[in-house]
Amino acid sequence: MPAHNLHRRSTRSPGGGHQQGTPRGGYRYQGTPRQDVAASQALEIRELLAQQRRMISLKSSRLRALVSELNERVAQAVCDGAKVAAVARAAGVPAAKVRSIGLGKDGLFPSGQPAGEQLRAIAGVAEELAAVEAARAAVERTRTQLLADARRLRLLDEYQLASVSGLKHDEVRKMTRGAAPRQAP
Repeated sequence: MPAHNLHRRSTRSPGGGHQQGTPRGGYRYQGTPRQDVAASQALEIRELLAQQRRMISLKSSRLRALVSELNERVAQAVCDGAKVAAVARAAGVPAAKVRSIGLGKDGLFPSGQPAGEQLRAIAGVAEELAAVEAARAAVERTRTQLLADARRLRLLDEYQLASVSGLKHDEVRKMTRGAAPRQAP
C-alpha cells in the first residue's frame, strides 16, 4: 500500500473498536480547561507579594546606602569644623547623634570644602533618605493590605503567605489581625 494512503487504512484494534486518536477514533477535546478562580487569585496574590518583597528589599538596600552616606558626610562636616547645631538641622537628627557620628569616625582629614556646601549636600541626602523611607513605608502598607485580603479570602494560609512575603507566620498573623479589608470602589 502506498505511503500516502496510510491514513485511510482501517485502524481497527484486535478487540474490534477503533484506536483513540486516529481519524476514525473518538472525539478528543483539545480546548483549554477553565481556570479555577480561587487558584488564579492565589497565583495573583503570590506574584504581587513576591513583587512587594523585592521592592521592600530594594528600598531597604537603598536606605542602608543613604544612611551610610549621610553618616560619612556628617562626620566629615564635623571634622571640618562645621557647627554641630547647623549639621543637626541639615541632617534632621539630634545634635547628640551628630556628635556621636563625628566622634565615631576615625582617620578623617579636613576636606577643605566650605561649610555651606557640605550642609547643602547633607540636606540633600537627608531629603532623599526621607523620601525612600516614605516609599518603603507605603510599600509595606500595601503588603499588609494584600496579606489581609488574602487571609480574609482564605486564598492562602498563614504559612504560604509567610513564605511568599518573606515574613514569619506569626508576623503575618500579627500584621493582618487589625487590618481592615479593602473596600471595593
